Amino acid sequence: MTTYYTAADLANEFSITRRAIRFYETKGLLQSERRGRFMYYDYRQRARLIIILRSKRLGISLESAKHYLALYDDKPDSPPRMLYMLHQSRTRLDELREQQLALQENIAELEALENIAMKDLTACNIDIESSYQDYLDELTHQDQPESLTS
Repeated sequence: MTTYYTAADLANEFSITRRAIRFYETKGLLQSERRGRFMYYDYRQRARLIIILRSKRLGISLESAKHYLALYDDKPDSPPRMLYMLHQSRTRLDELREQQLALQENIAELEALENIAMKDLTACNIDIESSYQDYLDELTHQDQPESLTS
């Protein structure tokens, strides 16, 4: 016997909205069956949703996910599907590695700026961490509406 899920069931299970499920359906990524007033999804559609959400989390476009799902529907274990998945994975890995390198460079630059600031503050002969906390408190106080600070 096949298990069926409502949009609410899937939304709750995957912590997404029913609207997101309808969106994926309008994009041709999911298909539901109407029974009375409700739309139902079978286990295959649930599996497709898992693939869609994984693709989204990994930064793979919905169009690429749709292409992958079409290959999966055609022949689940076919070399073209696996080659497509390999290509998508490698492409996304290259993009993420470039971003990681850029982030590492930004972190190094910010750490250098922090070291310069710490050196200059040390020369001022103050309690740096206490003064910094006072500075943060002052910023927080300035961000509040006037009615709260008066």
